[in-house]
Amino acid sequence: MSMLALGTETAWEGPEPAELAEARAYSPEASAQELAAFVFRQRNCRQSLAAMESFYRAHPCRMSRVHLLAASAVTLGRFWGVSSPFAQLGAAVMPVDTSGQPRTQAWAAYARACAEGLPWEVRDECWIDAHMRDVAGAREAGLEAAFLTEARAHAEEPLWRLLVQHLEMTLGARLFDQPALAGAVPGETAIAHGMALALGRLLRAGWSLLRHYAWATARGLLSPRGARHAGLLGDRQVAWVLLSSFLTAWTAARVYRRGVRMLHRGQQVACTDGWPLLAATLRADVSQVDPRVVRFYSNPGAYAVRASVDLRGWGARLLAWIAIRLLGQGVFDCGARTFPARFRTFRRADGSMHFIRELYCDGLLRVFDSDFVVRNGTLYEVFIEQGLEVELEVRALERGGVSIRGRRVRWRGLPLPTFGLGVEFRAFPDGNGAECVSITGLLLREARAGAQTPPQVLGILRYQASHESKDRICVDKT
Repeated sequence: MSMLALGTETAWEGPEPAELAEARAYSPEASAQELAAFVFRQRNCRQSLAAMESFYRAHPCRMSRVHLLAASAVTLGRFWGVSSPFAQLGAAVMPVDTSGQPRTQAWAAYARACAEGLPWEVRDECWIDAHMRDVAGAREAGLEAAFLTEARAHAEEPLWRLLVQHLEMTLGARLFDQPALAGAVPGETAIAHGMALALGRLLRAGWSLLRHYAWATARGLLSPRGARHAGLLGDRQVAWVLLSSFLTAWTAARVYRRGVRMLHRGQQVACTDGWPLLAATLRADVSQVDPRVVRFYSNPGAYAVRASVDLRGWGARLLAWIAIRLLGQGVFDCGARTFPARFRTFRRADGSMHFIRELYCDGLLRVFDSDFVVRNGTLYEVFIEQGLEVELEVRALERGGVSIRGRRVRWRGLPLPTFGLGVEFRAFPDGNGAECVSITGLLLREARAGAQTPPQVLGILRYQASHESKDRICVDKT
């Protein structure tokens, strides 16, 4: 048989009679050349799905299961074979090429996040960023418009209407990708909106599409066709991929809930933006603080971070456990070793700093999420979801450092007792002159009234922040 190139990296042998017969069943009026192109596009589809399934098996996240579900349904539905623009659009949103290598820098960042064992939330975020960039690139290249133009010429054909429905349920439901890529809204929020819109469209007008996929899956299991070539998945294999993805895709509901919660987190800021927190609270005394520390507190999100936690005694561990269960914030003891962390800053509608501290300890995401607001020269840390507000005392220290210590706690305006517990953070510049800052957080138990002993240290949270080695986990959106 002759070797025919498809306009891709793969060259295929000529179509077999069974493949041509299948192509004729889906495109009855197609010419011989168009039928051959159908066969080759469908082979490309099977090859791409095989590469995707292998990649996601080694690099899983919650959203990857949804992607596999959609891709396997398209393969069983023969949609790539039916339309060349649809096939090009599908290939443009694949995470890997046919050799299994990440197609873009964003997908490489996603693969690194998985390989490093980072939390599922971080993997999902990297997946969303990479996928949105693919979708934006496909739209800018005119692939979506080209398919819709072709589809209008086949508007009376039922199969083409199914292709259009699939696009409406997937890329057509993604209305906030560009704001998300610009940092105006969280990527999880944009995906959550798209998931809700797609599900609504599917339940209202997508029953014919669901029947088509159900029939194709049953046929794939009971009367499989397809792969007789190395590296391709047969119908039965594709059907099992679809069923397994369908059974696990519900975990993407956590991404939806996370996206809803993050809706009002604020505008992501660039590394060069900042807030004059120390200048507004220390006033003239800010000159006693090293400029590196001042720059750090102006925008902690511009720094790469590693962290370590040391909780001393069962009492401190119990307090950390209670904080995580009641407030959803805090961290357990992870020993003396350091682990990855990330500082993220966002600008609220009122201009205040929304500061998120993410700690990646043993594959789990631990978060401190609060706003920093200056009122009448006093710094406050506000936990909006919990209704808590902590008044902070800011002092300049020797050696160019600064101390930030919690003094009064209020819950929805009502003062709360602290039971002798307190938290203080001390930041000092690195001694070697680099743009690095060491931050030590202390969980303290105050000495009894009248006692001359210093506060007892119950726990220590250490951050090492470096501006020069900044290396975002996912591609920066700013």
